[in-house]
Amino acid sequence: MSYTRFFVRGELPTDVPPAEDGTPRTFRDRFVDAIRLRAFRPLDPNEDVDFRAGWCAPEQPFDTDLAHEKIFFGDYLNLGFRVDRWRIPAPLFKASFRDAERRFLAEHGRDKLSRAQKEELTAVVTATLRKKVVPAMKVIDLSWQLSAGIVRFFHQSPKQHELLLEVFEKTFDLELVQDGAYVAALEGELPAPVLEGMTELEPTRLVEAVR
Repeated sequence: MSYTRFFVRGELPTDVPPAEDGTPRTFRDRFVDAIRLRAFRPLDPNEDVDFRAGWCAPEQPFDTDLAHEKIFFGDYLNLGFRVDRWRIPAPLFKASFRDAERRFLAEHGRDKLSRAQKEELTAVVTATLRKKVVPAMKVIDLSWQLSAGIVRFFHQSPKQHELLLEVFEKTFDLELVQDGAYVAALEGELPAPVLEGMTELEPTRLVEAVR
């Protein structure tokens, strides 16, 4: 199974206040609280939102009641990253819009819609259809090796990477940096002259296409 590797920039929290009853708390407790705040919430057809992303239990997309025993496994923090998106089939939308347009024009005695009316009718038809369809769901596994500061995200799509970066950084207040040649060199603590030279490298095609 392929994955994309990220490095975590920043330190795990150490100054975690105790609970109200005085019980000591660690960064794991703080992370659980933060994850619960960013747990996945289902899309509401009455909201003007095209998609939503959030955390769920590993391999359990409908389990968003997250606790220590569900996400911490030794040195690893494992989560599901769920993304739901409204996807109305184009033929269904076109047919529904034509029907709504026909009824609107007949009711108002018009020959065609203005741009504003077309935009408004599009919003109305979209909202109506969202109540009749189920959002498309995608769940991606994430595994964070805490001691090494390495996150493995089991998806290759740049769009999903962008969503992950946003939600991860808002949740943990830590930065994610995608692995690559230069980042790997930094992590390997190569000498400064070597790193400087790498910034001046240009892409080179190693194999020419056969004509």
